[in-house]
Amino acid sequence: MALTTDLSGPCSWDIRTTREELAAGRISHVEHLDALLERLPPAQRLGAVISVDPELARAFAHALDRRETWGPLTGIPLGVKDVVDVAGFPTTGGTRALEDHVVGRDAPAVRRLRAAGAILFLKTNPHELSFGITSTHGSLGPVHHPLDPALAAGGGSGGSAVAVAVGLVPAAVAADTGGSSRIPAALCGIVGFRPTLGRYPSSGVLSIAHSRATIGTVARTVDDVVLLDALLAGERPSGPPRARHLEVEDEGPGPLHGLRLGVPGLFLRDLEPGVDTVFGAALRALEAAGAELVEVDVAPARDHAAAAGMAIVLHEFLPDLQAYLADRGGGPSLEQVRRGIGSPDVRRIWELAEVFRAADDEYRAAQQARRLALRLYTGALEARGVTALVQPTCPVTARPLGDDGTVELNGRRVPTLETFTRHSDLADTIGTPGITLPAGRTAAGLPVGLELAAGPGADAVLLDLARTVEALLRER
Repeated sequence: MALTTDLSGPCSWDIRTTREELAAGRISHVEHLDALLERLPPAQRLGAVISVDPELARAFAHALDRRETWGPLTGIPLGVKDVVDVAGFPTTGGTRALEDHVVGRDAPAVRRLRAAGAILFLKTNPHELSFGITSTHGSLGPVHHPLDPALAAGGGSGGSAVAVAVGLVPAAVAADTGGSSRIPAALCGIVGFRPTLGRYPSSGVLSIAHSRATIGTVARTVDDVVLLDALLAGERPSGPPRARHLEVEDEGPGPLHGLRLGVPGLFLRDLEPGVDTVFGAALRALEAAGAELVEVDVAPARDHAAAAGMAIVLHEFLPDLQAYLADRGGGPSLEQVRRGIGSPDVRRIWELAEVFRAADDEYRAAQQARRLALRLYTGALEARGVTALVQPTCPVTARPLGDDGTVELNGRRVPTLETFTRHSDLADTIGTPGITLPAGRTAAGLPVGLELAAGPGADAVLLDLARTVEALLRER
């Protein structure tokens, strides 16, 4: 299995390296952008891109080369999942009914990135209306995996993950309602982050469930996620990370000495053998670096969250979509969007939502179950004294295109959505942060993700931990 496209030079740089090269004058903004745009045709063949304006990007790059200006993201091209408004582009949500209505203003989150100097010229392909986990759909075509086009990239932010993985952009805005940032990032071998619910502005986003959905990010490095997190949260970005000494010496403690990490036994069951092998090796690396691994029982929280999660989505989906369409003004109606849906799985969910929409008592019960799940989750972490949980991001690696209903796992067919979201969905329902890091590859060469998950509001602690764990995993 070979890379669809080879990465070299600027195409493999992260944001921090790019800023250093541009500031030192070793490469111009135009030269950097042109190098990245060489990756546009491969990304388009993989279905990662919905709309793109290279000439707009070049105009920005030329302007930057003619004047001295510097911000945290000056000259950095970013992709944006096509459920987030970017002025001058349609927000299609991956569905045909929305592709002709150009948005007149940026979402507040996008406005913060633009103010930091980002070049925003690219919208990436989601699962249709973000309502799926494979990014294969009947309206705008599938998003193919960057290592093997016969495989699905994962979703619903598959286009954002692939655009980063092939080197078209160093990072991209994603969104996460059921693992949609973390799952495709894990499958494609990059970093994906979901913040605490409410940390980033939520308006200007085509959301399918406001009680669960948040903007997220995908990138090549945790450092870049840290930078984007600060900007999206309206905070002042920190400087370069402090030096970390990762060597584990016999006479001294490792970089994780004294840290307790929780391992949910619930999420170690029924794993693809390759995932089990890679994750087991990662756990041994954490222990060698001084971490104490303790089991944490999150089953009670998961059970209550599972009972609430889909009920919340089905109740909020249509009213949230209708509110988004009304706020845009002048676009298609809810009925026109329904008629334009090209994916059978999304059409079925829409029909379920039409039935469930009026069930206010079930919705209230689901919200109560969600709050109970959050209390049980935070209580479990506190009782065991752990800073974060560590778990496989997905129980499986990337699967073939077309496996939208079921996928193969350990000799049997299992439901696709429930299988891919088995480990990530808890955080989405209760609104807590999680980040996936590349943990290694299976014998077949497919990436495996390791997820770190924490309690509500612990984003800064989680990201700092992720920096250290990322370095450890790279050193193996």
